[in-house]
Amino acid sequence: MSMGDKWPEMDKGLEDRIDGLMASMPVRRKKIFGTSAWFMESNGQMFAGVWADGIMVRVGEEEARSLTGSGGAESFDPMGGRPMREYVFIDGEKIAEDGELLNWIERGAGFAATLATKVKKSRKKQA
Repeated sequence: MSMGDKWPEMDKGLEDRIDGLMASMPVRRKKIFGTSAWFMESNGQMFAGVWADGIMVRVGEEEARSLTGSGGAESFDPMGGRPMREYVFIDGEKIAEDGELLNWIERGAGFAATLATKVKKSRKKQA
């Protein structure tokens, strides 16, 4: 999904649904680019986020190509022309039921759990 110049408004109800489904999971939510994204507590890796009325889910490059090729998901391209290769976009219709939403969240969390701990970038001090 490409949004070009304008960031979409986040579906607050979807954010609340995801928070409820992940209440017992070892994750944390952060605001990023005017929307909400979820990160693994164990390694700090982002794995899902609300994007307009759908979600973006981190599944890895190979799985993302497979899903977009089969029509199971859309490419996630929030800046237009620079798709996030490890992520897919799932529109709101495909996650209308909590079971489907949870399946995608767990899929993203499962992939992110396999990744190395994210190292914080240090900021260089200016003279």
